[in-house]
Order: sequence, then structure tokens, then C-alpha cells
Amino acid sequence: MFEASDQGQTSTFDIDIRSLRPADSPRFTLDHAHIRMLAESEVDFPPILVHRATRRVVDGMHRVRAAELRNLPTVSARWFDGDEQAAFLLAVESNMRHGLPLSRDERKQAALRILCAHPDWSDRSIAEMTGWNATGVGLLRRDLADAGARPEARVGRDGRVRPTSTAEGRRMAAEVIRRNPAASLREIARESGISVGTVRDVRRRLADGQEAVQADRQGPAPTDEGGPTGAAPTGPDENRRTPEHMPDLARRITLFDGLRNDPSLRLSENGRLVLHRLRTQLQTTEEWKRLAPTIPLHGRNAVADILSACADDLKGMARELRSVEDSLAG
Repeated sequence: MFEASDQGQTSTFDIDIRSLRPADSPRFTLDHAHIRMLAESEVDFPPILVHRATRRVVDGMHRVRAAELRNLPTVSARWFDGDEQAAFLLAVESNMRHGLPLSRDERKQAALRILCAHPDWSDRSIAEMTGWNATGVGLLRRDLADAGARPEARVGRDGRVRPTSTAEGRRMAAEVIRRNPAASLREIARESGISVGTVRDVRRRLADGQEAVQADRQGPAPTDEGGPTGAAPTGPDENRRTPEHMPDLARRITLFDGLRNDPSLRLSENGRLVLHRLRTQLQTTEEWKRLAPTIPLHGRNAVADILSACADDLKGMARELRSVEDSLAG
């Protein structure tokens, strides 16, 4: 998959401001208050980035306008030698990485433009690049009249090609899990050609006594390359089990899915950190199952002691959380 930051960028030089063309940027308008603040500051501006073929500013239009207010004839710059589409991708990447944040509409339009230019890129890869959410990218893709925007396979951020329909990949993942239950999520994903999130869903469904592929699903399965899908069972109500009656792993993942959809957690900084730690904890448990057989005999007791101490700490935290909840309920 294309990485804009890998394209040729040369050493720094001074360029005549009058020779520059406006940026082909995801930003609709410049922030004049920010320009004035830059102009009134006493700091030297970092080099701007200029597309050599067109003289368009890839990154740094606010600095250019501030230099004009300072009556400077030149600004420090570096060349970018990719094509125009690569220049736009780098402009998006630069604006997401530093400077003023893009507005909601700017991020949406950037996602739409990249989707039209690269329909084979996955929803999540475009979302990560633009700051637009993966579900929103999927909706943009669905609304496009061009059938080419819905290819049979898409390229993820890791550069791997995955089929849009994951039914066959789910079946392969189920076989790998049955053959090697201790295999990590990434190992299964690598062997079956589907995302880690989809593998997690397959493992949850198998642990819950369900088929890897829903019986009534013939089309593409909704997947999210970065986490659990949270797909609900589609069988009769009497076949659906509450978290308390699920196998242990399935129960943990079901509880996590509920938490990650809670706005009070995902919309706050500390809440997102909690979700990140929980996700890591779930993944760590799976990793220890894979690594345990590889630990040499003379070191197993020490590793076990460390894990037991960590488990005791986590249990203590769990008791504390429950005691707080009980006191509030009382």
C-alpha cells in the first residue's frame, strides 16, 4: 500500500513565495487568526513542502501566508517528487499529524476523494489516514454509483489483500482453530487471509457453539481490521446465551464489545485508555497460551510466580471496582 511519507523529499532550500501555487489540500479554508499568530511570533518556520512538478504547497500554507505578512520574499522549503495524487495523500497525512485539526466535513471529503482514487483500499485504512470513521467510509463506498468502488478484495494498512466477503476465510480460520486451539489471533489471520478482528469473531462464535459463518449471511461479512466485530447470534432466541452462561473467552469478548460501544468510555480520553488496556489484556492472555509451551523448564516457576502476582493485582483491582459499585448501589 502507498506510504506518502516514503516518497522523495530533498534537502532544504529557499523558494520565492511568488512562485508558489495554492495547496491541493484537504483543508477548505485557512485560519486567519492562526496566520496572524504565526506572523507575530519570533520563531523561524519549519520548511514547507512543495510539489516540484506543479509548485503547489503540499504542507505549510499557513506558514506561507504568515511569511507574506512578515514581508518575507522567500520561505524555507523542501521538494516533494511524487505524483499529484501522492501529494494529496501526503497533505492529508501532514494535516492529521500536526497543525490545526481538520473539520468534520474536511475529513469526510478527504476520505471520499481517497476512496474514489483507491477503491481497493480498505475502509479502515482510509479511516486511519483521514480521521474519518471506518463505518462512515463504508457508507460513502455504498453510496458511490461506480461499481468499481466495491471491489472483491481490498488492501489493508498492513499491505495485505483481503477478500470483501470473508465467508471462505472464516471457514479456513475455523479449521485452523480446531487444528491448533492455542494459535494466536495473528497466526490464524495470516493463515486464513482474514483480519485479526474477524478471527476474533470466529473464535468467539466457535466457543459459543455457533458456526463460523452465519447461516443466513451470503454476502460480505462486516469486518473491522482493528478489533472485535461484535456480531450478534442470528439463531432463535432460545439458542442465544447471556454473558453469564457463555464460555469464559466468549463472555469476556461479549462484555468488551458492550463496553467499546459505550459513549461514556469511547468519547473520553480516560475511557479510551480503559478500552485500550482491556483489549491488550485480552490479547495478552491469548499470547501467553501460545508462548507457555516455549518457556524452558528451568524458568517456568519464575514466570508462573510473576503471572500469579500480576493476576492477584488484577483480582484486587476487580474487587475494588465491585466494592465501589456495590457502595453506590447501596
